[in-house]
Formats: sequence, structure tokens, C-alpha cells
Amino acid sequence: MNEVIKEKSTLKATKLTQSANKTTQSNIFQWTDDFILTESEINAITEPEWIIENLVISGHVILIPAEPNGGKTTIFFHLASEMVKQGYDVNYVNIDISGGDAKPLAISAKNDGFNLLLPDLKVGISVDNVMCKLIDLLDSDADLSNTVFVFDTLKKILNVLNKNTATRFFKLMRNLSAKGMTIILLAHTNKYTDNDGNPVFEGTGDLRADVDELIYLTPQKHEDGSMTVTTKPDKVRGSFEPITFEIDADRNVTQATKVVDIFKETAMQQQLDDDKFVVESIRGAITDGRLTQKEIIETCKDVDIGERTVKKVLKIYCESNTDNDFPKQWVKTKGEKNSFIFALV
Repeated sequence: MNEVIKEKSTLKATKLTQSANKTTQSNIFQWTDDFILTESEINAITEPEWIIENLVISGHVILIPAEPNGGKTTIFFHLASEMVKQGYDVNYVNIDISGGDAKPLAISAKNDGFNLLLPDLKVGISVDNVMCKLIDLLDSDADLSNTVFVFDTLKKILNVLNKNTATRFFKLMRNLSAKGMTIILLAHTNKYTDNDGNPVFEGTGDLRADVDELIYLTPQKHEDGSMTVTTKPDKVRGSFEPITFEIDADRNVTQATKVVDIFKETAMQQQLDDDKFVVESIRGAITDGRLTQKEIIETCKDVDIGERTVKKVLKIYCESNTDNDFPKQWVKTKGEKNSFIFALV
């Protein structure tokens, strides 16, 4: 009898231990809940309330980095007027501007119906006063869902490499967005790129975690002073597609109907520059009647261009090559004894 009771007690203890182990196993993975989207977060992704489609979502904190003189101020001055047309109360805080540039921008903002705040150009106040006024809003019952604040640029507001300062600033931005405010932070990228040639925002890694969206502006500058700028979404909490803006020489902004792949075009231009001498040498050989691949290779050897390079360039710029968008320089036909004959386009 005692043995039966002892056996039952052991079995009960074993079950209790197994149950406790399961509970412990479950508890150690409770942190996974932090990474599961809530229903409201899922709805925000599938049905964003766009202010500017594929760029600005209402109530979000958006970080927009670009290289210096990369078009960010010009584009967002234009977008500020577009947001006013939609009924938003837009406040553009610019602390990255000289006195000479301020006058035309102030006139433009007034005509377009949004507030251009220039704290550094006002005697006795600074951007810190702007921050204090925003902090006061946290204790109010104001509905900020119709309010947009653009800060240009982030580096001038805080030391983006100072983690503690950035943490306090983004806590304020997050609290304001919780009251409905849409916040757009214009920032700079570093001079260097990552291993894949992508831009890198200036500041600590925590900045990326502190915003809803991180969207780069990638510019392509033209000789006439105009510029093409395409967005490159990096971190998003919504369904974003790249969009392209055209800035003419007079700084007028229009959104292009077709997205321009700046990285692809920049790489192509670099390839064209690198191949220029080889292309000219091949064209010269063909013009001189050196029409077969063998003859072209022999001619290019005289100017220290190797066989492998000639074959590569002949293929890239041949009309029959549809795998790239490079301008075609020549056509290729089959000659005698398995040779290839080239003629200029």
C-alpha cells in the first residue's frame, strides 16, 4: 500500500515538474510577442492614410536623408504647399539656411499658405524655444491629426551622433505623433556609402529604430543645373514604392510619371565613362576597315587594350545584345570560317 502511494506521489511530482518546465519554456519566449504585429499595425500597413502617396503617411515620424544639395529642401518646400492644398496645417522649421536665402523662401511660404519658422534668424530665440512650445502641446487636449511639422535639418536640431540627446528628441516626436502629428525630419547622409553603394544616414543606429519610415533621396545632377531625385525606401511601416521628382534649373519641382532608377543610371554612366576609350578605339578600327573581331583585337593591342577587354566591350555595345540598355555602337554578322564581321550603327 505504501509503495502504491509512493508511486502515485512520484508520478504527480513528475507531472508537476513537466508542467512547470512547460510554463518556464513558455515564459522565456514571451519576448516574441513584441515582434508580432497588432491588428491596428496590420491595418496601418494595408490601408495607410497617405498625405503624399509613397512618401508621407499621416501620424508617422518620417526620416528623409539625402546628400548635401541633394534636393531635399526644394522637394519638401514644394510638398509643403501640396499638403496645404489638402487642408493640412503645415509648419516648416528651417535652421539650415542663410539670411540671403531666407527672403525668397519666406515669401514663397507665405504665398503657398504654410508657416516657415526661422528661429535662428529671430533675435533672442532659437530652435530650443520651438522644442519648448512643442513640449507644452503634450499637456494639452489638442488634436494634432491635421498638423504637419517639417524639420530641416536634423543635424542642426541635435547632435545626431549623441545618443542621449537623440533619445530625448525622438521621445518627444513619438509623443507628438501619438497625438496625431505628422513629423518629417530631413537629414544628411554620410560621405561614404555601404558595401553595395547605398547611402548611409548620418547619426547613430538608434535613429533608424526611432522612426516609422526611413526613406532616402537619391539625386542625379545634370549639366544644365537640373536634377532627378528618386526615393529609396529603407525602413517602412506601410507599402511603399519608389517615386521620382524632377527639379528644373529654376528649382521648380514636378513628380515624374515614370520612376527613374538612379542607381542603375549612375552605374551605367560610370560604365560608359570607363569604356569610352575602348569604344572609341573599336569604332576607329572599324572605320579603318578592320572589320573582323580578330582584326579589331589586333588593332586595339597597339593602344594597350587587351583581348578580353575588347571582347567584353564588343558584346556590351552590340545591337544584338538586349540584356542591357547601353547605347548600341555596332552590329555583328557572321563571316567566313566562323568569324564575326562588325559594322557601325
